This record gives sequence, structure tokens and C-alpha cells, in this order.
Amino acid sequence: MQHCNQPIKSNKENQRIYNSLLFLLMVLQAPASFAINPIACTEVSGSSQNIEELDLMDLMEIPVFLSASQQAECTKSAASVVTTISGEELLNMGARDLIDALELVPGMNFGVNVSNTVGLGIRGIDADTGKLSVSIDGIIMTDQRFGTTVYGSHFPVEQIDRIEIIRGPGSILHGNFAELGVINIITKKGKQLDGVTASGSYGHFSRGEARKNAVLTAGKAWDDFDVSFYGKYNYAHRSDRIYTDAEGDSFDMADNNQLESLLGSFKISYKNLNFQFLADEYNVNSRDYFADQITPPEWYSRNSFSTYATKLSYQHDLNENFKLDTGFDFSRQTPWERSRQYINGEDDVLKEKVSVDHYKFDLKATYSHGEGHYLVVGNSYQFENYQHDVSAYTGELPLFGNYTLYTEAVYKTPWVNILGGLRFDSYSEYGTNWSPRIALTKQLGRFHYKALYSQAFHAPTGGNYQLIEEYNQNNTLGNHIEQLVPEKTHTYEVELGYHFMSNLSVSANMFYTRINNYFLYTFDENFDDFYINLDGIATWGAETVLSYQHRQLGRFKFNYSFYRTAYDPEGTNQAHDPDGNIIHSDVNLGFPAHKFSINHHLQITDSFSFNHTIIFSSDRYAYSGANLIHHKPTAVYNTYFRYQDAMLEGLEIGLGIYDLFNAQFQYAQYYNGSHPALPGNTREFNLKLTYSF
Repeated sequence: MQHCNQPIKSNKENQRIYNSLLFLLMVLQAPASFAINPIACTEVSGSSQNIEELDLMDLMEIPVFLSASQQAECTKSAASVVTTISGEELLNMGARDLIDALELVPGMNFGVNVSNTVGLGIRGIDADTGKLSVSIDGIIMTDQRFGTTVYGSHFPVEQIDRIEIIRGPGSILHGNFAELGVINIITKKGKQLDGVTASGSYGHFSRGEARKNAVLTAGKAWDDFDVSFYGKYNYAHRSDRIYTDAEGDSFDMADNNQLESLLGSFKISYKNLNFQFLADEYNVNSRDYFADQITPPEWYSRNSFSTYATKLSYQHDLNENFKLDTGFDFSRQTPWERSRQYINGEDDVLKEKVSVDHYKFDLKATYSHGEGHYLVVGNSYQFENYQHDVSAYTGELPLFGNYTLYTEAVYKTPWVNILGGLRFDSYSEYGTNWSPRIALTKQLGRFHYKALYSQAFHAPTGGNYQLIEEYNQNNTLGNHIEQLVPEKTHTYEVELGYHFMSNLSVSANMFYTRINNYFLYTFDENFDDFYINLDGIATWGAETVLSYQHRQLGRFKFNYSFYRTAYDPEGTNQAHDPDGNIIHSDVNLGFPAHKFSINHHLQITDSFSFNHTIIFSSDRYAYSGANLIHHKPTAVYNTYFRYQDAMLEGLEIGLGIYDLFNAQFQYAQYYNGSHPALPGNTREFNLKLTYSF
């Protein structure tokens, strides 16, 4: 197979998209017939104010910190398409892990990668090849080797203060992995915890154990000194269903597909000096293996993912307007450590272990004006060192370094906030690149608008580089694969929103994203894997969020999203019939064209609440070996009862029933890797006990 380097072509679909975006931009630039002062943001994070005490208008004004300046900004005027999920919302809905939370975000869908691992896609594009940045308190959890992030009983939710989610590029601040989106998990500080909380939960499927875990959090603040600790051990199973490979062989997943995680975090701060340490161990046992095969019954495959990271940062305020931020990050990750585990007691065999040491140094200067204008100039240097402890690759990898210089400025007027940003990257292996960003946003009373354009540049990782070199070194077919060239992404977004009354609001956005030199993870006929560049891929679509609050009926949130394929000249990401003809040219493999979710929370008494959700996905297409499978629409219904201060102060009882009607969602693969859909959970009953003192 060879690298494709065809010129970019236009078509009628693209022209319609551009015309629609241009029309909306013109509407946004038209002068308004009224002037209303913006509503101030509501400060919730870090305060003692309960989210239940806020009305819908206040909830829509919770600040986020998504700009390069890290200034608090209302979600309606933030220069990104933003979703914020508070920690209280996660507790109210009984979220078991990050999957439960992100399923409620428009445009986000989960699918199988390989070996019982689940990844994430955004707006119809696979984000599991270094296109999504996931971090906890600024520490990157996306693996530096391949750029993947694995989900499912992995990232805990008990200590989360809020999750800030960008759908769209975030490269100016978040770098190489923020091509399609950013998930920024922010945990609670010691001031918010103010004591010790212990909790545990147990869940059961109809045919086997679902999960069991134990959690301990502690935190305290003394004047300018703040300290917090968090630890969770979790043992779970993906499903209790039967997995069948493309050849018809099968195995029972009940009590036979363990997901084991241990995550600990320690944070300490004194005034403007912050230090944190994070340790994450995640193990996935599987028999479904890499493609259309299962392992023999005498052994199973284990993939281990570990991250040990520290972050030190200091902010120096020169005066009221100027400040300097410095930071140092270090992490050692060992993702996709693969071993063969024998059932009969034979010695386990380590098949692959590659560690990545990541170093990053930051220095940033910010000027803020009293009217809200700001200017940021920053730079960073980072590099990765790869250690092949056990690997089929016998060559030497270079030291992958990257120097970054970026700037971002905002000028605010009564009618528009104008943002301009520019990022310069110099990669040791991939040359230089400039990525601009432009945004026009404003909140005018009950109305807000956003018009956004961003570029992103995604360079291959050392793992991408190594896999191609390993393939060229070891393949028996005589194929030679060219090294990857970086991806370049262009994203256009427009958002409009209106708060009709104090208890009803709606927002809608339209997007167009195009990736040139798209990375594709693929296999040859011997199932030896590698990466190649495709000419490109593009999708367009729309997303909408409607929120309603009623004193007696509670809070409702409705999300809807759809996408369409706008460009895929090779048709690699689409479904084909046996003769090679594309069946649906407007949808990509594994992704539903339509998705909606409804979440309803009802506070029955001061202590007792009821929450339920419906998540609907339209039909999808994916491969099982050479066979194309049509997955019918599914609707998953979850419900959760939360009883606080039950019987004694500080005791909380939670009871959840997940997938109540047993829809049995399947994780379809986002690319043609021959892996059949991975069964998701069936109906699960879960009991959770929490005690705070």
C-alpha cells in the first residue's frame, strides 16, 4: 500500500456547506436593533453553593477556563463549542464512569478498537488516533505512544468538580492531540472536600458480576494552604453476553473479560504554587484479540495501560494586569503493554512493553485589561523518549522534540468579542507549522452567538513511527510503507443560542471539519498492522441542546446531533457491498448518523432525588471480518435514585438500574479492522454507599 497524495477536490456537498456557513456568518455580523448588557458569570466551582440552589439561567453561566489566558469565561461567550458537566450532575445521574457522562454529549460516540478496548469518536470521525486530548487537572492522560485513550471503568467520577468538553480544535493551548476536541477533567480541591469521604459500590448483570469498587477522598484547606487526596480501586466486566468472531467461534464474556483499574491523585497548593502527582494503572483482559479471531481457551490477552505523572506550576503576579505562569510536567506512560496470561497456571509471557517518558516546560505571560481584553504570549518545549523493553522492533527511535510558540488576544466591544490566536510548532522530525484561530463571540442578554474558525496540526507520535518501521522490518509480503506526514485540520463552526425565559434555553451549532493527510490504522492480509496517510476526510453536521427547568417537574436536558460525510475520496471509512460499491456515501463506519439523549433530574425532597436518561443511536454499519453488519437503532434507558443523609447525617445511598429494557448496545468498530462489534453491558443493578465525615 502506498501513501496517497491526491489534490483536494471540491464537490456540490462542500459548496452547500460553505454557502450555509457564509449565510450564518452574515447574519451574525448584521447590526442588532437593541443593546443589552451581558450577564455576569455565576461562580460555582470552589464555593459552597449547591447546584440545586441555582436556577437555569445561573447554570448556563458557570464559567469555564478554555482560553490560553485561562481567564474564567461564560460558556455562552467562550470561543469554542463547549459542554460543561458538573460533579453534582454526575452524582445525581449515578454515573459509573466517564462513558456514562460523555454519552450525554452531542456528537460523541464510543466504539471498539481492539482487544476489549473502547475508544471515542467525535462528529463522525475516529478520534482514537491522537485526535482528542484527555487530561485530569492538566495532566495528559492520552497516551503519548499512539495517542489513544481507553474507556470503560477507567476514569473515576467521584472527585470530579466539573468536566469541560470542547467539540472542535483546541490546539492553541492543548497541543498535538487536540485536533478534534478536548476533555478537561477538573477535580475538587481540599477546600471543597473539607473532610473525608469513603464509598463503595457493587453492580451485577443478569448473568454475572458487573463491577465492584472502593473510593477514598480527603481534603482540607488552611488559609493559603490546600491539600487533597483521591484514590479508587475498581474491578469490573465489560459485558455478560456472548462474543462471536467473524469465523463463528465464540466465548462467554460473563466473568471472563475483566477491567481492573487503580487511580490515585495527590494535590497540594500554597498560594500560587501548585504540585500534583497522579498514578493510573488500567488492565484490560480479553479473548477477542486484534481482528476477526479469538484466543484459545487456555489463555487470554492482557493489555495494561499505566501513567505516572507529576506537574509543578507557579503563577507570579507582577501587578494587577500582568502575570507570569511557569510549569513543568513529567510523565512515564507504558500503554498497550501486552502479555499472555495462561489459565492452567503456566508462566505468563510478556509480549510487548514500550515506555514513554514525556517532559514539558512552559512559560506564559498574560496581560489582562479591566474591560476584559487580554493578550497572551507563551512558549513550551517538550520531548518524548521511547524505551523498547520488549518489542518486535529492533531499530532505534529518535528523540521526538517539539518547540511551541503561541499567542492569543481578545478585544471586547459591546457587540462582539474578537479573538485571534496563532500557534507555531517546530518538530524535530516533521518540520514547522503555523495554526491560526479566529473567533467572533458575544452574549447579548438572553441571546448569544459564536462564529469560529480553527486550524489544527497533528504530528505522528513515536508509536506511529515505530509501527511503520516495525512493519517494514518484519512483514513477509515484501510491502514497504512510507512514513506518515502530519495531518492538517480546518474546522468552521457557528453557534446561536437564546434564553427564552428564566427556565428555558436552547442553543444550536453547525460545523464543518476537514482533515488532510488523514491517519488510518489498518492491516494487511496477514493481519500485520501499520498506519498510512489517506488523502483526507471531512464531515459536516449540526448539534443542539435544549434545557428546561420547572419547580415541580425538575430539570430536563435534551441533546441532538447529526453528521454527514462531506469528503472521503477513497471511501475507506464507509460501508461497501460485496462488489465494492459504497452503500451509504453520507455516513462513516461505526457512527450513527443521528443521536439524541434526554436527561431528567427530579429533586423529590431535600434528601431524595430521581434521575433518568434515554440515549438513542440510529443505525450503524461496521465489519465483522469481510462481512458488513447492519446494527439497528438502539435506545438505552438508565435510572438512578439518590438518598442523601439516609438514616444518619453523612450517609448516602444510591440505587441505579442501567439499560433497564435490556437494549444491549454494541460497540462497533470505526474503521475496517475486521473486529466484530464488542457487546456492551446488559441490564445492570448497582448499589452505592457513601459516608462523609
